[in-house]
Formats: sequence, structure tokens, C-alpha cells
Amino acid sequence: MARVELHWNPFDPDDPGPCIEVEITNSSDVLASGRAVGLEYPGPIPMKALLDTGASVTVISKVYANHCKLFPTNEGTEITAIGAGHRCGEHAGCVSFPGTKLRSFDSIRIISAVFMQQRHYAILIGRDVLRNWLITFDGRSKRVTILD
Repeated sequence: MARVELHWNPFDPDDPGPCIEVEITNSSDVLASGRAVGLEYPGPIPMKALLDTGASVTVISKVYANHCKLFPTNEGTEITAIGAGHRCGEHAGCVSFPGTKLRSFDSIRIISAVFMQQRHYAILIGRDVLRNWLITFDGRSKRVTILD
């Protein structure tokens, strides 16, 4: 069983929340198909992701999605955040967690959206991934524990 401990300070208003390092790439079938016809894809780049229990799906910044050359599966997905609808892109991708033994998720739905002035993370890990783990948020000890 994989175990990861993240530190976060719920008492610090400048702390964005519990973040984990992730790598997002195209799904393995998209990479194989693209490479078979000579397409090139950038290697994975580790980025910070916020564990977001309020997000139903994983969301990536549009800038990062474009940099990763994520294959678009739908251009017209709409999500609701802070009471307003937002038009977003949709992709099939792979999410992995470098430096941990947490399992990767391949061919999952990833939404791309504009992140307004967010300097701490480029990805929100939503309940589509979180539901696969046992997560403990311990505010007093300033620690989040993930068991996979």
C-alpha cells in the first residue's frame, strides 16, 4: 500500500492548501498512435497540484495543457465554479505522481480552464482521482495523509 504525507498549514492564509507534485501527459494510447505517425510530444514536467475535494473532475490550466500538447476530446465542456459557468476544453490524459508509489491514472478525463492569477499550482486534483484513495486531513498536525 502506498502512503504519502503532505504538509500544509490551514492556519496560514497564504498557504494554498494541500498540494502534491504531478505529471500530466497524453494517455498511453494517444502517445502510441501519435508516435506511430511521427508526432512528437514533450516529456512530462512535474507541476504542483492542489487536492480539491470541491472539484468533481481533475482540471489543468489551459497554458499547461497546451504546453503538454494534450489531445483535445471536446472543446465545449462547461463546468461551474464559484456559482458561474465556464467554457473549458476536455482531454484524455494520464496523471502520475513522481517520487511516490501512488498509482497512475491513464485515459482519464481532464478539463482545461484558465487559471486566474494562481501562482501555487497549475492543476486541481478532483474527486475523480481522490475517490480512489483514503485521505486524512489533519488540520491540527498540519498534515494530509494519502493511502492508495
